[in-house]
Amino acid sequence: MKELIVLFSQILYNIFKVLEIKYTYQNKVRALLINSVWINLVSLVSTYYAIDDFLKGNFTIIIFYIIGSVIGKYLGMKLGNPRNQIWNKLFKPNK
Repeated sequence: MKELIVLFSQILYNIFKVLEIKYTYQNKVRALLINSVWINLVSLVSTYYAIDDFLKGNFTIIIFYIIGSVIGKYLGMKLGNPRNQIWNKLFKPNK
């Protein structure tokens, strides 16, 4: 269970970090501040569970930590791309 929590929180953390760069570049202060709150929350969760298990001798938790980071960066780059059509599908304006 902790492995899935670490995996999911690392995915979210890296997506938010990619979006942080995007919002900084676009000078979107409000979105950047809200995003920073999410970054801090998911990093606390990820770090707590990863270090807790690691210190208890569960070294496989590091694999989930790294896999979550890689998947998160990939998804962040895909979702953070303004040309990605997923945003049009998710937030289609009502006609």
